[in-house]
Amino acid sequence: MAVILPLLLALLSLASCDDGMSLKPRSSGNPYDVVLVTSDARVRSMISRMMQTPLAGLPQDESAFDVSHAADATSLESSRYARAIVVVDIDEARHSATRLRYEKDVYASPQMIVYVETPSADSIAAHHGRIGRSLRSLLSRFETNVALRHLRKSHSPAREKEVEKAVGCRLLIPSDITKTKHGKRFIWLSDDGSVSMRNLCVYSAPGTDVSLERMMSLRDSVMRVNIKGETDSMYLTTERRIAPTMKTLHVGGRTIVEMRGLWQMHGDIMGGPFVSHTMIDSLRGVTVTAEAFVYAPGEEKRNIIKRMEAALYTLSLER
Repeated sequence: MAVILPLLLALLSLASCDDGMSLKPRSSGNPYDVVLVTSDARVRSMISRMMQTPLAGLPQDESAFDVSHAADATSLESSRYARAIVVVDIDEARHSATRLRYEKDVYASPQMIVYVETPSADSIAAHHGRIGRSLRSLLSRFETNVALRHLRKSHSPAREKEVEKAVGCRLLIPSDITKTKHGKRFIWLSDDGSVSMRNLCVYSAPGTDVSLERMMSLRDSVMRVNIKGETDSMYLTTERRIAPTMKTLHVGGRTIVEMRGLWQMHGDIMGGPFVSHTMIDSLRGVTVTAEAFVYAPGEEKRNIIKRMEAALYTLSLER
């Protein structure tokens, strides 16, 4: 069934992840790897650029996806077990406009195959912005769903009880996040890695203002008290030279305010990316925030922060 581009984003819900077992072979490749199938050099260049757009909120440029190429369906045969595949079908007789459709777990699991059906390369060029946004959104949500599927199978009920007791909310915690530190209406959870470190923070604060300036100021005040460096004069803060971005998400009937940016340790050289989800608890008159941040010097950070970000989608105010 063809999916018209403006309707595409409504078709894949983060809440509809399939947790069932699959008898298909396991797909190959890393998260955010994509195999692009087309024999048209111009189309290959255009769609590669769409997929390799720099991802926002990282300290160095990293593309949204890593793209490899297969020239045609024959070449695809050797890549059919890839986790994410984009197949371009150019046929003026059969396609009057550029449309996208997708199939899941065709040859392997988890797997997403997206078909770009178009009458011509010119049609793709004319709508490249919309096509690119739709492709990136669709494949990003697929990767988030895969991460959520894994998280639902491997999480830590003990750490989740700590979160509920400390902040009064629910959040699935990856099973390898084992260290915790408590503060007032605050909890910091970490894998305490020696080379790189993955972290989650959950906290609540009075008030329901979710403007960018208020959320940055709140974050800075909470982190200054609760996450310090080697001395009290060192503390985690928000990097403001590259201002964080904010947007509103609607997921499974919930309204979430997402903030994405960079953190740094005041008085030290440590830093990295963060992303937070905030919900308004109108019954208590507070905001509840779950944040993921990573420290991974010398490593690419896209896949690390994206894996942690998936946990944020499980934030719930149900008690």
